[in-house]
Amino acid sequence: MDPQALPWLVPLCPLIGFLINAFAGARLTKSPRPVVETGPLATAVTAAPSQNTGPSDGSQYDMNPAVIASGHDAAPHGATGGHGGHSGHGADVPLDKGGLGIVGGLATALVALGFVLSLMLFQAVQTAADHRVLSSAIQWMQVPSVGGMPALDLSFRLLVDPLSSLMLLIITGVGTLIHLYSMGYMSHDKGYARYFTYLNLFVFFMLLLVMGSNFLVMFVGWEGVGLASYLLIGYFYERKAATDAGKKAFIVNRIGDAALLIALFLIFQFFGTFEFFGAGGVLTEEGIAGALGNGYGSYAFIGTTAAVTLVPLLLFLGAAGKSAQIPLYVWLPDAMEGPTPVSALIHAATMVTGGVYLLARTHALFLMSPLTLTIVAVIGVTTAFLAATIALVQNDIKKVLAYSTVSQLGYMFLACGVGAFGVAMFHVTTHAFFKALLFLGAGSVIHAMDGEQDMRRMGGLRAKLPITFAAMLVGTLAISGFPLLAGFWSKDEILLSAFAGPAQNGLGSPWLWLAGFVVSGMTAFYMMRLMMKTFFGTARYDGATANYLHESPATMTLPLIVLAALSVVGGFLNAPAIGTHYFTDFLGETVGERELNAGGLGTTLLIASAALAIAVLGITFALYNRKKAGELSTDAQKQRNLLWRVLDNKWGVDQNYDRIFVRPGKRGAMYLWRTLDVRVFDGIVNGTAGLVRGLGEGIKGWQSGYVRSYALSMLVGVVLVVVASLIGLGVSLR
Repeated sequence: MDPQALPWLVPLCPLIGFLINAFAGARLTKSPRPVVETGPLATAVTAAPSQNTGPSDGSQYDMNPAVIASGHDAAPHGATGGHGGHSGHGADVPLDKGGLGIVGGLATALVALGFVLSLMLFQAVQTAADHRVLSSAIQWMQVPSVGGMPALDLSFRLLVDPLSSLMLLIITGVGTLIHLYSMGYMSHDKGYARYFTYLNLFVFFMLLLVMGSNFLVMFVGWEGVGLASYLLIGYFYERKAATDAGKKAFIVNRIGDAALLIALFLIFQFFGTFEFFGAGGVLTEEGIAGALGNGYGSYAFIGTTAAVTLVPLLLFLGAAGKSAQIPLYVWLPDAMEGPTPVSALIHAATMVTGGVYLLARTHALFLMSPLTLTIVAVIGVTTAFLAATIALVQNDIKKVLAYSTVSQLGYMFLACGVGAFGVAMFHVTTHAFFKALLFLGAGSVIHAMDGEQDMRRMGGLRAKLPITFAAMLVGTLAISGFPLLAGFWSKDEILLSAFAGPAQNGLGSPWLWLAGFVVSGMTAFYMMRLMMKTFFGTARYDGATANYLHESPATMTLPLIVLAALSVVGGFLNAPAIGTHYFTDFLGETVGERELNAGGLGTTLLIASAALAIAVLGITFALYNRKKAGELSTDAQKQRNLLWRVLDNKWGVDQNYDRIFVRPGKRGAMYLWRTLDVRVFDGIVNGTAGLVRGLGEGIKGWQSGYVRSYALSMLVGVVLVVVASLIGLGVSLR
């Protein structure tokens, strides 16, 4: 196969799935009985939220009122389950089961084909002379030089190097498992075709993001991922909470995207190109030297801040929005309103990893600005700590995992901030395994519990859901840093880098290590708390739920088993303690990896991390086991605890954002609407119409329909013409 054509085929696979399901999916899934939904795109953006209290997906099932009241995801089991439903649920679902298999199978098979092609590209990259595979170019736009700005000759081209090939394997590999899982989880949802349409679109744009050979192609994928996330987070469009969450994600990300766009303008001004590599490329030594000669190192902005700091700082703000870092993290926990498999895709394989990818891709620009790296490290570790504290008190199983993702992303940014970009990408990889596993495991629990997400209403599920329990236990141990599992190796590398990395910050690397070490302990606590409250102790659900509790179907448990295996062995790709450096060696100069001057600290810190994980996991197990996996304190005791109230209120961030930004913004928009829109713009339009209408009313009186009136008008007209003619001839009328 032509190596220049191969890169195009990878994103083409999910794009084909999107197009087929968009235009034919609804017909394939339609049963002989009428279906409300007429097409997978019919409700994409225009559907208005309703206030009804029915199931979150608008299906015909009954639902636990407590679940509805709490605004939980995904609807009842009947709407998202993998089989015929419980207690007769699903009897009235107007879906053609054969059509469902075609729609879901096609979407899944095409992403799986993309994974196979990604493996081929992975091999091609390793054998290529410069470890890069470039696709054939498509001429995109040509703009002549204007006002001293360089001419723009931009091609739409795809690049596959070690960094992007790694992301391809994560996106298509984990994405395939999530698609397969969705075939069971969403099998009773009436928007089945729409769901897979959006899911394929999401994967397509994420592939475009990581494969672009220049900033503008990457930006197309970047914005496309934002669109797809809006559609999927707001998938249950009949629920106001879901539509609000979709809008929140879209708007908050626009803040970061605006910063990224400004960075791209500055990059073009100083580098004269958007290309990553090639002659004068932004990320090449030649390109950076040319930019420095073009004023890149001395461009003033608000005083003495140089563009060499401003550009990476703006890139970081863009990444912070996409990867949910302070202050732009608030959209990600609310993204739980989408279907659970979507949460797994967003948190593990797509979107939130885009920010880390951007930092790793542009590491050459960041390494020129120690100040920006300091900011990245401090923001990263602060985000990790803040999110971990909030996760400690969450009772919604998906919210625990959501704040866990924010915290783990903070770890990745911490690694980038100390210059360990390869280590950050290693944690991106291992995190994709165990976070997808945990979210899909949570979905299996929600599926079995008829839509229930509150862990206080669970308990004792390990006997009923043995595969789900075993898989989630592996994921919990991995994310907690239990020895030899995937998270242990990647998290240890981050902590070691924070401690022994280049001294690029005034705080000193040991302080960053200490903060990360504390976060590691909190991670072990809240994850074991989740396991204890969900799977151990006594059952806290009603008898009706107990009657139909059983393990999920094979389409849902098979991905759990595969991800559990990867969560066990994935860390050995890069375990320096036992002499494996394959991951770091593969990425190599692509992410500017540097050796750490750790001396004998590596083994000491490794043992400390292992001891902490084991100790916290054991203590948490003992505490909750003694309470039969119930609450450690009563509600009254919690309310008297100031720290608990602060954490339960999520540090008041959302409320303060609402008070400082949202409400004043709404008032300002209302004022502008009343003054500019209604009085000025509408006044001009309506005033013009009123003037014309007034003239018409005045002239209308002349059209009486009487001959004598028309004769009089003609006489007056003749007189006026004669008078005007005489005046024109110079005849005096006196």
